[in-house]
Amino acid sequence: MAAAGAPHGTVVVADAQTAGRGRLGRTWSSAPGENLLLSVVLRPAVPVREAPLLTLGAAAGVATALDVRVKWPNDLVDDDGHKLGGFLAELETAGDRVAHVVLGLGLNVNQVEFAALPNATSLRRLRGQPLDRDDVLDTAVRAILAWCTHPGRLDLWRERAHTLGRWVTAGAVAGIATELRDDGALVVGGTVVTAGELGVGG
Repeated sequence: MAAAGAPHGTVVVADAQTAGRGRLGRTWSSAPGENLLLSVVLRPAVPVREAPLLTLGAAAGVATALDVRVKWPNDLVDDDGHKLGGFLAELETAGDRVAHVVLGLGLNVNQVEFAALPNATSLRRLRGQPLDRDDVLDTAVRAILAWCTHPGRLDLWRERAHTLGRWVTAGAVAGIATELRDDGALVVGGTVVTAGELGVGG
C-alpha cells in the first residue's frame, strides 16, 4: 500500500499474525484477538540520516501516552524492564530523502500468559484489568503521528528511558549507558553504539 501511494497516517491493523517479525530476524508471536498488531505509513520530509529518529520519536510518544518506558532502540517496557512491545521500521528512499516508512508496532494489551517468553508482560498485567484495544489503538496511533517528527522527541525519549543510567551490554561493549546522542546512537561506557541487541543489567 505504501509503495502504491497510501498517504501519511494510513494504518493497517491485524487481529492475528502467521508470520510476525521482530528485530534481528526474530519472530513476534501474539495470541489472536488479545493484542495490537499494526503498521503505520509515514511520509516525513526528512533526509535518510534522520530515519532512525522517527522510530525513537514514535516509541517515546507511545511510552508517554501509555505511561511506560522505552528501552533502546525500539522496545516498550515496564519499570522493571519486562517487554510490552516493540517497533520495526521498513524504509524506502528517494535519493538521500525518505520516500516512506512503514512503522510496525506489536503491543501486548490483554494477553496474560507468556509461557515461552518469561520477560514479556502486557498492559493488562500492569493495569490489573482488561483494556479496550480500540482505545489503545487510537492512543498509540495519535502518539506515533504526533511524535515521530516532533522537535522534542529525543528529549522525551530521554525522559522515558529505561536504558540510561543502567549497566548494559551491546555485543562486545559493556558499561553504563550514559547518553542518547542527537543522531539516535547510544553511548555505553564511552563507546558509541549504533545498532545491535541490548542487554540491561541493574
